[in-house]
This record gives sequence, structure tokens and C-alpha cells, in this order.
Amino acid sequence: MKRPDVGLCAECKHARVQRNARGSEFWRCLKAETDARFERYPRLPVSECAGHERAASSARPGRRVSGEE
Repeated sequence: MKRPDVGLCAECKHARVQRNARGSEFWRCLKAETDARFERYPRLPVSECAGHERAASSARPGRRVSGEE
């Protein structure tokens, strides 16, 4: 699903959504784990990103990180 409020992260294979108990949503960049050029939680919306790679399916981006309730 295209989410204009988050920009490129909405369709990036490196993006994951984390939600807290209050329902707030935080978009995390997994590229940041191995490449210091990327912010772990980028300022949204992201309009340009050197690491952006479109996910194979629209269901993949934004999935919850393991252990999140």
C-alpha cells in the first residue's frame, strides 16, 4: 500500500513499522544496522534515499518487527 505520509519507506524492502502500546507508529530503516549513512528512524516523509529498494510485494514493507505487540 502506498503511504504518502511516509514517502519512499512505504514501499521499501528495508523499512519496518514499530508500534507502541499507545498506537504510535515508528518507521525503522534496517539499512542503518549495517551502513552508518542511514538513520535508524528517518525523518518522514522520505523523498530521496540512496538505499531505497522497492519491496517484491506491497504486503512486505511495514511489517511488524519481531517481538512487538
